[in-house]
Amino acid sequence: MMDKKEAREALASADALASRMRGGGNRRPGPVVFLLGLAMTVLTAVYGLLIEPSSQYAVPVVLLIPFFGLVIYTATRPVLARHHRTLYALTTTAGAALYTLTVTLGTAFFSGEPLWWLPGAVLCGVPFAVIGVLDRRTAGTPGATP
Repeated sequence: MMDKKEAREALASADALASRMRGGGNRRPGPVVFLLGLAMTVLTAVYGLLIEPSSQYAVPVVLLIPFFGLVIYTATRPVLARHHRTLYALTTTAGAALYTLTVTLGTAFFSGEPLWWLPGAVLCGVPFAVIGVLDRRTAGTPGATP
């Protein structure tokens, strides 16, 4: 049977662990996510407005660096509010689909056309904004459920 001293030690250990978990969940570089979204938007727009029909198809892969940063960011969050992992997965999947659609159709049919590339570039930045808003909302919520 556990005596009072062991019980106090166990409670202190649990409190210390809970404190560390809360601290790990509050380290949210929200501005970094917004900057990644801005970079994604600008790079997509610049690529689309400056491409030539004979350009290399490898260039859009380099433009995915901010998107890979978003995927890594969402996968490495130590503590998340309930259902945010699912929301992150759906958001990044939708972002990948938007980017693929924008770049593939834009390169094939709308080379250098601002009416295609500017709205498409803005849509490519939307997943970053969604995740940034979710993180800000979670950071402001005391006792968010992991």
